[in-house]
Amino acid sequence: MNRYDYFSGFYDKVLQKVEKSTLQDLRRQFVPKIKGKTLDIAVGTGHNIQYYPPGSQVVLLDKSLKMLELSKVKAEAIHHQLKLEFQHAPAELLPFEDNTFDTILSIDVFCSIKNPMKVLQELHRVLKKDGQAIFVEHMKTGKRVKDIFLSIITVFTYLAVGSSMIRPIDQYIQSSEFNVKAVTDLKGTFKSFICTY
Repeated sequence: MNRYDYFSGFYDKVLQKVEKSTLQDLRRQFVPKIKGKTLDIAVGTGHNIQYYPPGSQVVLLDKSLKMLELSKVKAEAIHHQLKLEFQHAPAELLPFEDNTFDTILSIDVFCSIKNPMKVLQELHRVLKKDGQAIFVEHMKTGKRVKDIFLSIITVFTYLAVGSSMIRPIDQYIQSSEFNVKAVTDLKGTFKSFICTY
């Protein structure tokens, strides 16, 4: 068991406020952009599922078996003729062949990834050459006062849910093998990155 298995039961309650104030709107904006066979990484308890377009074919991946079980419960309550596959595996070692997915979806994930460059390498490997990757992540801002505040918050968020508020995730993505086509500033410290192979 990993730490997400241990606090899966109260994970949604801990993040309830940020989900309602920020993440819900971001999911509503970006999740419907998925097309074709999609890999949704580190899905947690499955908040993205309700925003999948009807008929979507999605592989939902998470390293926590208990989180995946909770996401399955959410999926059972949604009737959009979805074709869902739940995959228990770490994002650092994806159990898929090269050139498998039309879309990669990552929302609020890289704050908790231990080896972000390895994950980006794996995601690039499994994305089709004409595919698209959608990253919606929060990160270090580069503004001294704000980042000091985020550093203090990180002490608590890391202990609570394993999340760092001060990772330079934009640098990780921009230095990866992906071609970054568009970057947009979003709510708070969030940015979106639309990438191609």
